[in-house]
Amino acid sequence: MSLMLNLIDNEKPNNPTIVMLHGLGGTHRYWNTGLENLSKYYHIVRPDLLGFGDSPQPWQIYTQEKHIKAIEQALASYPSFILVGHSLGAILALRFAQKHPDRVKALVLISLPLFVNKPNAYSWMRQTPSGWLMTNMAVAALTCMTTRRLAKKILPHFLDSYPPEVINDLVKHNIMSSISTLWKVIYNQAFLQDIHSLELDMSVYCIHAKNDSTAPYQTVHNLTTTLPKWTLSTLDNSGHHPWLWDNEKCIAVVNNAIKTVYSS
Repeated sequence: MSLMLNLIDNEKPNNPTIVMLHGLGGTHRYWNTGLENLSKYYHIVRPDLLGFGDSPQPWQIYTQEKHIKAIEQALASYPSFILVGHSLGAILALRFAQKHPDRVKALVLISLPLFVNKPNAYSWMRQTPSGWLMTNMAVAALTCMTTRRLAKKILPHFLDSYPPEVINDLVKHNIMSSISTLWKVIYNQAFLQDIHSLELDMSVYCIHAKNDSTAPYQTVHNLTTTLPKWTLSTLDNSGHHPWLWDNEKCIAVVNNAIKTVYSS
């Protein structure tokens, strides 16, 4: 089951490779903003995750293990790379790096949803009305079923500041890929319950906004103060999407990660 890979090859074959994993409801086009500032210098690989975008969307329960297996197969021909992930993609990037520390040269984790356990995730999400919907599986599934047909027409009016391709791609998934990934990957973070045990022998660069209402800032802030190879770039008003609203700062972090790794 092969993922759809969007590739941007640089003219210089020896230049570093960046793999970019999008978040829930996203596709490879989420990364379009400012991408020319990286593609001039690096090889870019942007998968559509399993169940999203133009990748296969089998009717199944989407677990962390299934997502990782699909990523492993898609990236089999890439021996080493910098791994960048947003939200869901950040969780999967962490897990991939844990399994393949010899291939991942550095991690850039944007808006990492670090909840540690399911009750903590529910408590955080239920601070908003939409969070109440998304922490009830039956209600979330029903909402997804009833709104998908209208979403493509309605969303551009409510999210008019977002890039059009990001809005259009929000419906490029099925109910199972969206809902089960939310429950089995984002809410159920068993492997992060003791994140210190990951023992990642690589630099990890986190980017997180203080006003992120989807992924708690303080949890990531506290974590980065206790792990010597983890650093945090704090943003004030980028919400859950720093790549869209603070793109230059995100690009700067990625560039710094690459220069640090490949100049050492």
